[in-house]
Amino acid sequence: MMNKGWKLLGAALIATSLLAGCSEKEVLGMSGDDMIEKIITAESEPASYYAEGLLKMWTDGEITNTVKVKEWVNGNTGQKRIETEEDGNVSYAVHNGSEILIYEQEAKTAFSMDSSSLQQEPNQTQKQMLVDQLERMRDSHNVKMLGQETLEGHEVIHIELTPKDEKSLSMSSEYWIDPKKWMVIKATTTHGDNKSEVLYDLIDYNPKFTAKTFTLDLPADVEIKKMNDVMNNKEITLEEAEKAVGQPFLQYAGKDLELSRIEMTSSIGEHSRDEVTLYYVKDNKPEISITVFQAPKENVDEKLLPEEKKVTIRDTEGSYMSIIRNLSWSEAGLRYSIMGENDAWTIEKLQAWAEKLRLPDPS
Repeated sequence: MMNKGWKLLGAALIATSLLAGCSEKEVLGMSGDDMIEKIITAESEPASYYAEGLLKMWTDGEITNTVKVKEWVNGNTGQKRIETEEDGNVSYAVHNGSEILIYEQEAKTAFSMDSSSLQQEPNQTQKQMLVDQLERMRDSHNVKMLGQETLEGHEVIHIELTPKDEKSLSMSSEYWIDPKKWMVIKATTTHGDNKSEVLYDLIDYNPKFTAKTFTLDLPADVEIKKMNDVMNNKEITLEEAEKAVGQPFLQYAGKDLELSRIEMTSSIGEHSRDEVTLYYVKDNKPEISITVFQAPKENVDEKLLPEEKKVTIRDTEGSYMSIIRNLSWSEAGLRYSIMGENDAWTIEKLQAWAEKLRLPDPS
């Protein structure tokens, strides 16, 4: 299966967008929301560039990840090439316009997928992800203009987004934006004890691409697997779910939430398994989900991710990832993961909900 390097690839991508800039006076007179609207509008414009940058992550004040990023984007064709490197481990993602190829050098694994039918590209650039984040946060956060600064040779506008609800567990973010190109030069995000920073130190808005830029030459011993063969999702029944995980599993029987569907994800490879996810809704709106699969016989990926911390769940040790409101633990040979769909699901509420889970009555 794809390891941490591939996961970080998605978190470390860099990009930009071209749009005719405003005058300095006009920009400084903008409200924070007006600037976000400009950035969102600019993202729809085709842009070509080459960029290099650095992604850093901290937990409890200690740096946990440092990822170097390089990215090539052809705005006219939609082709992209992304390279990330951490501790000497290099990962690649290339989109040639119709197919996406992902390669992890250390693990010697490669995956391909047809991109023509995808509604959202899995190899989104950092700019695309930042714009999506800004669009999600604009209604729930206050936007404050902090003024004009010089950063990495660029005249930038500094804005800050903080939660409108001071008791909310939502993240706070800061952005340094080049108004001439509407490029995010730097971004920081703080969420509890976790912090991340993306800084772009080289940007070429007039790159030269060759015939090899958007291709990958893989070693002869690397097998390219089809992503559709690796990950396969389908909707199933409760009976089929129990059969998939090999035994009865914990479920929620409360009347306040409705079970809307059950989905099974099958994977192949070194850690092949069947996962089932139960989705619960309230008034037809997603509230919470629980994913179940057979616990690995050996310790796999025991190291906590930067956003994770150890917690107690149902009288056993588990972990909590604050940025996605996710609790995970093992019980009776199964691995459980519950995820809250909105900010109302605090860690305490998730833990209390987990306590209410019960095995189904034998029929």
